[in-house]
Amino acid sequence: MLSKRLRLIYNPYAGRRKLTGQLDTVIRIFQESGHEVSVHRASSPEDIEETASRSWDVDRLVIAGGDGSIHQVVNGLVTIPAAQRPALGILPVGTANDLAYALHLPKSIPEACKVIGRGNIYSMDTGMVNNRYFVNVASAGLLTDVSQKVDLRVKNSLGQLAYFLKGIETLPTYRPFGVEYEYDGQHYHEEVILFMAVNGLSVGGIRQLVPRASLSDGKLDILVVPLVGWPETLRILLRILRGEHVSTQKMKEFQASELTVHTDRPIHSDLDGELGPESTWRISVGSKISVFC
Repeated sequence: MLSKRLRLIYNPYAGRRKLTGQLDTVIRIFQESGHEVSVHRASSPEDIEETASRSWDVDRLVIAGGDGSIHQVVNGLVTIPAAQRPALGILPVGTANDLAYALHLPKSIPEACKVIGRGNIYSMDTGMVNNRYFVNVASAGLLTDVSQKVDLRVKNSLGQLAYFLKGIETLPTYRPFGVEYEYDGQHYHEEVILFMAVNGLSVGGIRQLVPRASLSDGKLDILVVPLVGWPETLRILLRILRGEHVSTQKMKEFQASELTVHTDRPIHSDLDGELGPESTWRISVGSKISVFC
C-alpha cells in the first residue's frame, strides 16, 4: 500500500504554543494512519503562504494554527491548479478557531489528527475581497482590526479576552465611515461603524453571530451596523460581544454572492484577522477548497 504524502505546517507561537509539546504525538498519529510526513516550522505569515503555494507535491496539507494561519495557507493553496491542489487539514491551536468551530472539528489535537486520517472531505466556499481570499470573515470598522493590534504575549496570556479589552480601548476615538453599495435593486448610502461579509458561523470567537450561515451555499452573509446614536450602537455591540444573534431593524443583514462597496475615505479591510485590501472592495464568493472534517 502506497503511503499518502502529508505536509504539516505549524505556527510555533499559535494558541500559547499549544502544539509544540504534542508535535511528536501528531507525527506518530499521521504515520500510523499511513502518511509519509514532512514538517515545516513557519517563520512568518508570508512563509506559511509561500510554503502552501509550493505544496502541489503532497496529497494532504495540514496547518496547525489559528484562523490567521489558515488564511495564509488558503491564499497559497488557491494558486495551485485545482487538479493538483492538496486537501486541507486543520489542527485548531489558535485563539478563536472560528473556522474549526464551523467545521465541527474537535478541540483535542490528537482527535483532530484522527479526523484528517479518516479522510472525509468537505467542499468549502471561500470569499474574496479584490484579489485576496478569506475563509471566515471580511470586515471593516469598529473592533475589526483588534487582532492586528493585540500584543502577541498579551494574546497568549489572555486569549480571546485580549481582543475584547483592546476593542473597548478604541471606542472613545473611533470615527465612523460612509459606505455606498447596491443590493436587490436598491442603492444604499449610509454612515456605518461596522461592515462584515461572513462565510462561517462565528467571528472572533463570538459563536452563532450568523446562525444561518453556511460554508457551502455559494453566498456570503453581509452585516451592516449603521451609526444610530452611540447609546443604541453600544447596546448592539455589547450584544454582539456577548455572542448573541442581533436582530434589529437598525442593522442590515442579507446574503449576496457578489457586492461592490465604496467608502467615503480609504479604509483597510480585515480578512480573518489579517490586514486586507483598502477600499473600494469587490466582495465575492471565491474558489472552493477541499477540507477534512
